Amino acid sequence: MLTLISLLPNWDFYFSGPWQQSVIWICITIFRWGFILWLDHKIIDFFQTKYPALNQLKKRALFSLPSMIGTTYFMILCHDFVKSLILFQDLTLFHEYAYTEYFIGAILINMIILPTFEMLFSEKVSQRILLENLELKRRNLQGQYDTLKGQVNPHFLFNGLNSLAGLIKKKPQLATYFVDEMAYVYRYLLKSNEDNKVSLKEELKFAQAYFHLLRTRFEDGIQLVIDLSEKDQMSCIAPLTLQILIENAAKHNIVSKSNPIVIHITLEENYIVVTNNIRKKNSSIETTKTGLANIVSKYKLLGAREVEILERTTDFTVKIPVLEE
Repeated sequence: MLTLISLLPNWDFYFSGPWQQSVIWICITIFRWGFILWLDHKIIDFFQTKYPALNQLKKRALFSLPSMIGTTYFMILCHDFVKSLILFQDLTLFHEYAYTEYFIGAILINMIILPTFEMLFSEKVSQRILLENLELKRRNLQGQYDTLKGQVNPHFLFNGLNSLAGLIKKKPQLATYFVDEMAYVYRYLLKSNEDNKVSLKEELKFAQAYFHLLRTRFEDGIQLVIDLSEKDQMSCIAPLTLQILIENAAKHNIVSKSNPIVIHITLEENYIVVTNNIRKKNSSIETTKTGLANIVSKYKLLGAREVEILERTTDFTVKIPVLEE
């Protein structure tokens, strides 16, 4: 189409000579427009990679459009110079009026090309976001299911009910508190898939409720130290993240009063840092290792920075990036 449009103004001239010359000229013209489209695509692709968000359209257009116009204009000038000097031996075709005509043509052509590529790009990004949201929802549901399954298994219920029975006999008031905490834990688990992120304050409240359930079983063998200001707690985090890390600390280590497992939660450079000392159990525990994998995948799908996992001889640390509100 572009080839025919570019040939129409001088149709009689281009096709007045031998047919072989006309065929060569058509092929060269087709190659010119194909090469220009390829260059424009590369320019657009570069800036779409550099500014991938849909709301960065103005930045992409600001940088890509002048580059595309300049490239197109230069290629048309080179092409027509070759045409005038070599193919037709007539430099009158390459006159000063052509400069303005070619520049206007380059602008008009790229005003059509750029929106076309942007429409295709927007559709591609929208499809990707849709797929990522579906995957994130699946991960949330899987994480909720895995956590809930772990909490309602017979072993957990036996320990919880056994602890509750002991509290009813010895400390009835504490037993009531235990039941309230257990109810809160289950309510939070059931609604945790509704949002992709929650406030750190809300997640901490849930983590503390879950920790108190563990504390009734392990007593002073496990400790939780939270070093976060009220301002720090206004940050956001993916739901169930802290609970999974606290659960892992209790599951994979020897818990004893003489040498307790201490879990520290702090904020460092926009990372929520969860650290616990290591006292690994001698017998290997069967695990699917889905807890940490789900956290890593969830944050990747949320477009956040990478979750950092650091294991040393004395402690285990997971750095969770703070999410934007």
